[in-house]
Amino acid sequence: MSHHFVVLLLLILSISVTSADTGETKQQLQSIKTEIQALSRDVSQNKASKSELYSQLKQQSRAVSTLNKELLTIKQKMSAQKRDLRKLQQHVEQQQGAHLEQLEALNQQIRSSYFQGKPSLLKVLLNQHDPATISRSSSYFRYFNQARQQQLNEINLTLNNLSHEQKELYIAQKKQTQLYAEQKNKQQQLTAQTVLRQTTLTQLEAKITDQDSRLNSLREEEDSLQALLQSLNQPKASVTQKPIIHKSPFGQRAGLLTWPIKGKILAHYGSSRNIGKLTWQGILISSPAGKDIVAAAPGQVIFADWLRGFGLLIIIDHGDQYMTLYGNNETLLKRAGDSVSAGELIAQSGNKGVRQHAGLYFEIRYKGSPTNPLKWLSKRS
Repeated sequence: MSHHFVVLLLLILSISVTSADTGETKQQLQSIKTEIQALSRDVSQNKASKSELYSQLKQQSRAVSTLNKELLTIKQKMSAQKRDLRKLQQHVEQQQGAHLEQLEALNQQIRSSYFQGKPSLLKVLLNQHDPATISRSSSYFRYFNQARQQQLNEINLTLNNLSHEQKELYIAQKKQTQLYAEQKNKQQQLTAQTVLRQTTLTQLEAKITDQDSRLNSLREEEDSLQALLQSLNQPKASVTQKPIIHKSPFGQRAGLLTWPIKGKILAHYGSSRNIGKLTWQGILISSPAGKDIVAAAPGQVIFADWLRGFGLLIIIDHGDQYMTLYGNNETLLKRAGDSVSAGELIAQSGNKGVRQHAGLYFEIRYKGSPTNPLKWLSKRS
């Protein structure tokens, strides 16, 4: 309730107690009531507007994540295609080299035969009288023609293979060009969605200005997370979840967990948030947008979506009621139900979100309650 709203209510009570029931008093009361009604409408509209903005932010964040994931897939395809292109080009060059060598060998054979003045088979046979000599001459010419025919066959085979390889090379080059075009298109879509998302964030920040509204907003965000965690802990009747079994249970991994991202710690667990008595329930790790985020330990992804105050969020269940939370992401690379190993890529870090910080927000929870992540993460060198 705003300060102006409270003042108007006190004024109504004051007028009601101290004033006589005159026409002027009724007019004052009616005027104040009208203003209160207008303020109530403004408050309701403001709440509806904020809710709509959060809904827009959710959709836009999802779109940005999807486009980033598609761009990453295209990039991987382009890298694989580039390797294939190099192999094809090398093969074509080898085939062309072999073709030239075969042509040169055939040319040398023909020139050698010509300069040595080898007579025709018919002429040799007519000039010979010894049957043994005739047989040797016949065999010589037959072997010579067979060798030349074999070379011609090899040349034809090389040419056919070369044509096939050249076709494959052309198809690969065409596919690479299509991937470049697809990448450019996705990049343009991503830019547009990023601008929309930033505009929505700016509008939300304009509505969360004073300390009371920020405090209320943070409490609502924490309530949303608690409600989510409770719903995730509820057994699903339609889904039979397999227990998560690891060689080393999460509870025995204190001081051994993989850091989800490298960077400076901007906020420590338990430190003040400078808003009321609220404290940080995780750690905030500084990092540029788009950096790889990995799983701190093996487990199963049980949530991968947008959540108010946490942006694009991934929650991993590690069994024995332990969970790790990775918030403020730009791209989600895993879906609910995916199994992950320690150090496996799960997301990419985001820019300044509702929390006004770039990097990763990381929590560890046991039985739904937060615990200090620095007691679990490995010592950094």
